[in-house]
Amino acid sequence: MANGAHVVTPKQQEYLNAFNAPRGPVRATQTGIRPGYNFIGVAESDLTESLQWQITAPNGVVVVQGRTIPYGFDEGSGANLHLVVTDALKTPATNLILEVEGVGKSHPFNVAEDVFRDLKYDTLNYFYHNRAGVPIEAEYAGGEQWARPAAHENEMLTCFQGKDLYKAEWPRCDYKLDVSGGWYDAGDQSKYVVNSGISVWTLLNAYERGTSGFDDGAANIPESGNGLNDLLDEARYNLDYMLSMQAPEGAQAAIVRGNMDGQWQPDSPKMADVSGMVHHKSGNIEWPAMPIMPHNNTGPRALFAPSTAATLHVAAVGAQCARVFRGVDDAYADKCLTAAKRAYAAAQRVPDAYAYNNFPGTGPYGSTDIRDEFYWAAAEMYVSTGEAAYAEDLQTYQDQLDQWPVNGLKEPNWGATKGLGILTLARFAPDETLRQEAAAGVQQTADAYLAQTRFEGYQIPINRGVWPWGSIGTLANRGLILGTAYDMSGDVKYRDGALDLLDYILGRNPRDISYVSGHGENAFKAPHHRHWAGAQYRGFPLPPPGAVAGGPNNTDPAGPASRAIIDLCDGHAQICYIDHVDAYELNEVAINWQAATFWLAAWADDIDRAN
Repeated sequence: MANGAHVVTPKQQEYLNAFNAPRGPVRATQTGIRPGYNFIGVAESDLTESLQWQITAPNGVVVVQGRTIPYGFDEGSGANLHLVVTDALKTPATNLILEVEGVGKSHPFNVAEDVFRDLKYDTLNYFYHNRAGVPIEAEYAGGEQWARPAAHENEMLTCFQGKDLYKAEWPRCDYKLDVSGGWYDAGDQSKYVVNSGISVWTLLNAYERGTSGFDDGAANIPESGNGLNDLLDEARYNLDYMLSMQAPEGAQAAIVRGNMDGQWQPDSPKMADVSGMVHHKSGNIEWPAMPIMPHNNTGPRALFAPSTAATLHVAAVGAQCARVFRGVDDAYADKCLTAAKRAYAAAQRVPDAYAYNNFPGTGPYGSTDIRDEFYWAAAEMYVSTGEAAYAEDLQTYQDQLDQWPVNGLKEPNWGATKGLGILTLARFAPDETLRQEAAAGVQQTADAYLAQTRFEGYQIPINRGVWPWGSIGTLANRGLILGTAYDMSGDVKYRDGALDLLDYILGRNPRDISYVSGHGENAFKAPHHRHWAGAQYRGFPLPPPGAVAGGPNNTDPAGPASRAIIDLCDGHAQICYIDHVDAYELNEVAINWQAATFWLAAWADDIDRAN
């Protein structure tokens, strides 16, 4: 156009419209609180004086009222804020509304003992919906719209062969593995061991902490009635996949070896003995169409190169499986421990087989610094076996990492797993001194989160300027740490801090949206997901209740949707989000942040019960 004016395409306009979707100026949880817990609301207003607020019932009766606490400018949201704080909501009620004088009204919320009950079951049910290899049935999925035929059943795969994205030639391997089952990872329909590791660990950790409400049949899954806790059933479905990805004895496959700086020449995959190692991922060798149902995704699939990171994930989660299933299913516990020991030994033999973004069709899950994984695996092996050799390795790996616990416990993610080891040691380390040291690390980290909260308008512990891909997972995992600190100490400041994070996820945020589908009046509806694409594509379903969005992200505007809105965020990270199917860096679902949100929801429903 003349004068260099920028032409906005129809697709870009869609993204801009999504960014500018109406947002109410008064925000609160769209689910609710349990009676007597702290309630916090947030209102955007440039007025500097305190404002009158009230919470009303549907019949107009004022339940509680007061005056706001002016907060001032909040960098994360780019707005001036007022806080509403009360602990006076002690009586169960439904569809309450927070109204702030001259500003507006919130979405409705409830006060009820079971306010998180549906949330915990729905967030767990996500994993059933994303099972591979079996039909998804309406009676377990919540309706016919989410039922689908089995896909990728009897999946016998061999290694990727051919040129990768860097034109490096990968040779064939002489074996196949039956890698049927498991969970589809995210918006694609492939499966990844490293993201499986943290996700399964999180479900099993919820079980280990004693989370109630998942006795056989409670979660309504096909295994209901088999006598096993439903949480263990669901975790086991993906554990079986992880174990199946382990190479047999004598196996030869191509790997890429490097150093701790991740140096690699892209033409250098070399055949090696990969006995006991674990393939990094399995799935499509080309990106499947968008949208597509899994049973229609019939393109070629492969195993991708074994990696030390994936091998250590199986060592760690296999060890955790062994102790969790001991006394429940001893044969399965033995199977897990055998796989864990083989994997641990293989990782020590091949400590530098790395994963890079070098294959088409799947997410990279690149892993080139795996000191965290060695630490985590040693911690889990030590706790599960009590063997001195693993304790000695744990000390060696600890010495290779930053000083801890003061600076050592970061919220975990698939590529930063040291915190998982510390959380395990804090609860279960055989050595009392080590257990106390790890517990102190949990508490010190939780204290640091609470200290940071004071400087954030939305009362959450995260840097106001930089929000990563999967930020909701970051929040949920910080909630897991705060929740664990509450479990261990009984100090309600940790409880309230964890619940603040859950409230943010459920609507008390600058986008005025619940990042969990089906939970809240204004819940997200358009995940980046190959078959829950109904917001954009006719004939496909919307997401079922309980799917968790990735959330705001201002660090990696890799795709067209993010690039279209990044300037509008103007440096205010928490508004850098749109609810659109194309926005994979913002609105993708994934098993790791799903698992963390499930943990937090189940914990919130479980705590402070008389029984």
